[in-house]
Amino acid sequence: MKKLIFSILILLISTFSYGIIESEFKVIESKNTLDTQNLLLDINKASKSDMLKNGISQSYVDKIIEYRDITGGYKKLNEMTRISGIGKKTYEKLKVKFKEPQNIKLNRFNINKADDKTLIYYGFSKKEIQSIRKYHENSIIRNNLELKKIISSKKYEDLKDYIDY
Repeated sequence: MKKLIFSILILLISTFSYGIIESEFKVIESKNTLDTQNLLLDINKASKSDMLKNGISQSYVDKIIEYRDITGGYKKLNEMTRISGIGKKTYEKLKVKFKEPQNIKLNRFNINKADDKTLIYYGFSKKEIQSIRKYHENSIIRNNLELKKIISSKKYEDLKDYIDY
């Protein structure tokens, strides 16, 4: 009988003490850590080291940051395909590392001083760039009316708030 009471007492004490120890070390995870969107990088804010730590190669990191510095940021992730060396396949691999950009305002640029790389980064086609360069052979683009004659109306509407003359 004494052994039975002693066994029950030991069982109760061990169960009670286990509950105390367990509560001292209980891990509580924030809902934010469980959200996969929070694990993705913000392409407009991520540092060079953040991108490198996330497995993006040095050459792509440099190009992504250069684009961001010139344009002011990415409005959509697929703009990465405007960067020389980032085609569709590479874009598909890179886009899973970033979340879709939110509310970015692009830098302004001067249509008469911008180089081809800058124009490509802003989404101008090669044909539109050739038309701009051909126009520059005779004159600078002085205003929006002249620019509308050279590029598509859609391109103009997309970029009119960012173009200086």
